[in-house]
Amino acid sequence: MNIQSNYSYNYNISMQGKPQKPRRWSRFASKIKQKIIDAFPNRDFTSDSKKLDKKKEFDSRISRPAENRLIMGATAILTQPVIDYYNHRVDEETRTVSRNRTIAKILAGTTVGILVRGACYKIVEKMTNPNGVKKISKLLVPTHYASKFATNMKKLSNYKSALSAAIAILVMCYTNFALDAPLTAFLTNKFNERTIQKNKAKGKEVKLNG
Repeated sequence: MNIQSNYSYNYNISMQGKPQKPRRWSRFASKIKQKIIDAFPNRDFTSDSKKLDKKKEFDSRISRPAENRLIMGATAILTQPVIDYYNHRVDEETRTVSRNRTIAKILAGTTVGILVRGACYKIVEKMTNPNGVKKISKLLVPTHYASKFATNMKKLSNYKSALSAAIAILVMCYTNFALDAPLTAFLTNKFNERTIQKNKAKGKEVKLNG
């Protein structure tokens, strides 16, 4: 990119006096601007396109139900146990049990949630292919949206994420009782046993009732 100074002269006869050339300061400013522009690296449209594609892929992935649940679980495991353990309005035993139960609940909920949501997304993905040749490929594609989904991948991706999340919520109404609850109790007991062993090794006699 080059900045060219405008040295054109206006010879309009209605003007009085001789046309003036640009001042030295203007020429100096133009040179400075050109130096600044030259200092920036040249952008390659191919590399920019690849970066854009990677960003779109990343945005698409984190909007999926399973990945979204993983982010929620990671955030929870870093914050909630700390809040429970440093709640000094209760005694140490209660804080410890509360922390262990919270960790167990987050691990159980996140694990089951990722498995259920991931499985639902895979099933929905196989049934929402507007360009598929098999009958099952278009089973969950609305007829009046088939043409739009075939040309607009963003809308199709949002539809798959929303539909799989809705199906996963229905499935988790069952798994919350069948899997989450017993897994949470099992992990809580394991964490409590480990805490008791640590306390014994330190010479403390703390009995935990989870």
